[in-house]
Amino acid sequence: MKESFANATDSELFQLITAGNLKAFEFIYDKYFISLLNIAYKRMGNREDALEVVQDVFVRLYNNRNRIEHTSHLLAYMHTLLKNGMIDRYRQKLVQEKQQHVIRELMQGEPAVQNNISIDSKQLEERIHRVVNNLPDKCREAFLLSRLQLLSHQAIADRMNISVSTVEKHIVKALHTLRKQLGISWLF
Repeated sequence: MKESFANATDSELFQLITAGNLKAFEFIYDKYFISLLNIAYKRMGNREDALEVVQDVFVRLYNNRNRIEHTSHLLAYMHTLLKNGMIDRYRQKLVQEKQQHVIRELMQGEPAVQNNISIDSKQLEERIHRVVNNLPDKCREAFLLSRLQLLSHQAIADRMNISVSTVEKHIVKALHTLRKQLGISWLF
């Protein structure tokens, strides 16, 4: 069956995918998966991260097939998805590393300080929950998807059916509110 797609152009394959043809999608997956994985691995240096980003490219392609304007350059479109996915993954890693660094610095303190930190962290956590729960619904949802589920901005936009820039605005608003109401600028 896949041989029937061998002579199809990317434009024709994209039209078939948009129409819900799963075999055309499988053909595209088989055709481009390895090359996209190689690109991601060369840039990211981590096979698991590269694999996850490439799989996300195909998930986004399939989930958004009805919303994507017709493209005759499917590979170029997937390269753009790949690039954005790698950028999102890099941002997530930076945030995680920053948070881990702060925690390590706090935990290297003296035992008495660590006990106070433990008590203070529980109080801080309660305060954070209160502030987050008072955020507007969409803002709260975007923030929680970003910080708790570690989803990329693109993945959040897809899930919430909003633009990436709107996701970014929601997260910036949530962070600004948290910083202002908690009086902590270094935590987030």
